[in-house]
Amino acid sequence: MADLVTSNDPRKVVVITGCSSGLGRSMAIEFDAQKQYRVFATARNPDSLRELPAGIERVQLDVTDQQSIKAAFDNITHETNGRIDILVNNAGVNHAVGPLVETDLQRIRNTFEPNFFGLIAVTQAAAPYMIKRRSGTIVNIGSTAAIANMPFGATYSASKAAVHALSDVLRLELAGFGIKVVVVAPGKIKSSIGDTGSSHISLPHDSAYKHVEDIVQYRAQFSQLGNPTPTDVFAKTVRKWVAVANPGPYLFTGSKSLTVWIAYYLPTWMKDRLIGAMFNASRIGKTGPKDKNV
Repeated sequence: MADLVTSNDPRKVVVITGCSSGLGRSMAIEFDAQKQYRVFATARNPDSLRELPAGIERVQLDVTDQQSIKAAFDNITHETNGRIDILVNNAGVNHAVGPLVETDLQRIRNTFEPNFFGLIAVTQAAAPYMIKRRSGTIVNIGSTAAIANMPFGATYSASKAAVHALSDVLRLELAGFGIKVVVVAPGKIKSSIGDTGSSHISLPHDSAYKHVEDIVQYRAQFSQLGNPTPTDVFAKTVRKWVAVANPGPYLFTGSKSLTVWIAYYLPTWMKDRLIGAMFNASRIGKTGPKDKNV
């Protein structure tokens, strides 16, 4: 961690989780490029932060480990004299792509642990410092997947929908203390999430969905198909959004994000038909195992 900076440092303190790669890494670099911010980039594995610009302060933080969270915020607030201006809850995983009825419950829990419970734990660690100063902004990285019923993505979508829901409540609970809560819902953003999701797909040998395994793989890679928005463009958009005095509660940004937002307001039957066609869902069950024993 960098040398101690005195408590009269005028820079705003930004804490970002999940900075080992992708969106978190780009946001850390973007905020650091602006002189008015002091950035604390966190990751479960601190070695993954080594190549960040020298001005960024690196902190080990595992959002699924309460002791790690406490140690991280003890260190950060010691150096900032208890100041946290912006918390970006970015850490998360997408390791449970596949048919929900066949997905192991532990894999589902392993997704919710960082995406949902970890986000809450980090927020609980940071919020008291914001409440004491009666100011701050909490940025929760949600997803357009939270409002789009794409097949074989139920676990990730549900974890992000939960983030959207808790943020709506948190916004009301913290407004009286001068704290803003913002949900950022990325559309298609260039990252490794597709490859990571694909690597964790493991349909049982007797899966009822073996005949559409290509669609499962397509879902895992979906956010990276077409022309996804570069992470640096995404990061700049987020930074500009939260820099204003009263940021809007939701930021839908990135390729196809506006399309998803508009589609959300369509009748359910129409959404089912459009998304079903997009994923060729009519194939599901057409050539699968017979249900003689059901």
